[in-house]
Amino acid sequence: MVFASLLFALPAGLSAQAPATAFTADANDAVREELDFADRRDFEDAYRGFIATVDGPAVMTADGQVSYTLDGWDFLDAEAPDTANPSLWRQSQLNSINGLFEVVPGKVYQVRGFDIANMSFVRTDNGWVIIDVTTAEAPAEAGYDLVKKYVGDFPVKAVILTHPHGDHYGGIEAIRRGAPNDDFEIIAPKGFMESAQSENVMAGVAMTRRATYMYGMQLEPGPRGVIGTGLGQTIAKGSKGIARPTDEIAATGEKRTIDGLEMEFIYAPDSEAPVEIMIYFPQLKAFCTAEDMTHNIHNLITLRGAKVRNGLLWSKHIDKALELYGDRVEVSFASHHWPTWGNENIVRYWEAQRDMYRYMHDQTLHLANRGLTPDEIAEEIRLPRSLDTLFYNRGYYGTVSHNVKSQYQMYFGWFDGNPANLNPLPPTELGRKYVEAMGGGRQVMRVAQEAYDRGEYRWVATLLNNLVFAEPDNMEARRLLADTYTQLGYQAESGPWRNFYLTGAKELTGTGTPYTAQFVTGQVVGQMDTDTLLDFLAIQINGEQASGKEAVINLKFTDTGEEAALMLKNGVLNHRMRRERDADLSMELPKTMFVDMLFGEDVPATVAEKAGIEVTGDIGAVELVRSSMEPSEPNFNIVLP
Repeated sequence: MVFASLLFALPAGLSAQAPATAFTADANDAVREELDFADRRDFEDAYRGFIATVDGPAVMTADGQVSYTLDGWDFLDAEAPDTANPSLWRQSQLNSINGLFEVVPGKVYQVRGFDIANMSFVRTDNGWVIIDVTTAEAPAEAGYDLVKKYVGDFPVKAVILTHPHGDHYGGIEAIRRGAPNDDFEIIAPKGFMESAQSENVMAGVAMTRRATYMYGMQLEPGPRGVIGTGLGQTIAKGSKGIARPTDEIAATGEKRTIDGLEMEFIYAPDSEAPVEIMIYFPQLKAFCTAEDMTHNIHNLITLRGAKVRNGLLWSKHIDKALELYGDRVEVSFASHHWPTWGNENIVRYWEAQRDMYRYMHDQTLHLANRGLTPDEIAEEIRLPRSLDTLFYNRGYYGTVSHNVKSQYQMYFGWFDGNPANLNPLPPTELGRKYVEAMGGGRQVMRVAQEAYDRGEYRWVATLLNNLVFAEPDNMEARRLLADTYTQLGYQAESGPWRNFYLTGAKELTGTGTPYTAQFVTGQVVGQMDTDTLLDFLAIQINGEQASGKEAVINLKFTDTGEEAALMLKNGVLNHRMRRERDADLSMELPKTMFVDMLFGEDVPATVAEKAGIEVTGDIGAVELVRSSMEPSEPNFNIVLP
């Protein structure tokens, strides 16, 4: 398996070209009537405390590449066009506000709008506690430089990583380089490293491919392209790292004092991430909600793919924050979006977020226990108006629709109970049968065009998806399906939904450029703990290619001192963290060289001849493993068979 290269440039000229139809314009006009767009409080809060931003049109990497565009969002400084949901447009206007902001005078500062995520700085007696460090080194460095220029270059006393998603830890090396000291603590929730590896690596190739859809990485910013993700505008590009915690928070109520700064933690597992922490600063009456309370509906399952999140537990973690600090908090800030000031405003906001997650969870089970299936539940559930009309409870990132399906999945799995869905035909065969039953492709196109002309886009998508899977070379069907996805994208209030639809449209018409943003690189694999590394190796095995092959390989990694045994049999690669007696091969070598030998270009026989490598037995055992491996496909088809 050769690691894919990192391509960070947005392809030019790829914004969707179709105009909005009258049906789409009417749908977006209805949103203007539904919500109070005259309410400007969020804009006042998003600009409050502004100090400065970077010079130039973008945040740049060390080698002169664009990490994150700033002027690329200038088109948002206008009324929402018919090609965008006005509610999402408003959210994107807020998320595009960028720079360094003072949150608590002289004590708390935030860098926002240089990445999808924020970076927060809290003053200690003599230095900083930094909360989260963005996705990549470039935005972390740019934000930290602003802090040093306009506030002060003080020692870093601690970095807190609130949870194990890459947009919160990837920029850590920029902090290490830029800080006047290198002896700071790394504080994170217990289970941080394990969760970071299992969520982002084991399923990393497929998750990354789907993320190119979710974040609109093939789309150009513009009124007919990507306008933001709802949680932030987009993900910053460039070099990324990770840091192992030196201190872990394992329970609510744990306290730390760092250089005179008191902190109280809420441990919030199974909420927005498998492990997460929120932080109260009693001296400042300030509370960091991490990503458990943000100005949108968050995901209870992400469209890129991840483990289902528990809406019930999420709501209980928020309620714990209300119980412990609701009577004293005066400032609420998060790892995304802008802060909220004033106890009354904060309590109203936290309560609405708590009740929104609980409502989706509870009503899913309520309707499931009445016999409704996931699709039926998604059509049935609407948030109460008291929650739904609040901008911070709108579906800019997660949606009620796909979140309630996730809660059904959490309890019941993928099967809805209908025997017809127990063993359905695969998409290509189903498409052929579907088209045949309707009287052929021409008849499907006639029905689809008539439905499109009536604005029945969800029905058209179903019709033409079957036709395209049956006849992938039918460009007339692909173009009409692309137009259909375009209209659905223009109407979507969720940034990820819009991006999925518009990216699907591009790939159907062949105007998309394959975008590889491979998170599973050689550097990432080399940083894995050995147990996870060998599990990752096992999922590279093609079971059919491995069938009939047997090998036992003992390993000793000379750079870590660890020992392990690989056992290939029955099409499966098992391992144990110990040596086996009867091995076909024993090798002593650095772990880094093992990674190169299995995942890179090094040939086992050549590795065996290198100085310092000890080999006993048949080096061909490694070739049995290598010959059973099948490289991942980072650009597999999604909207085509």
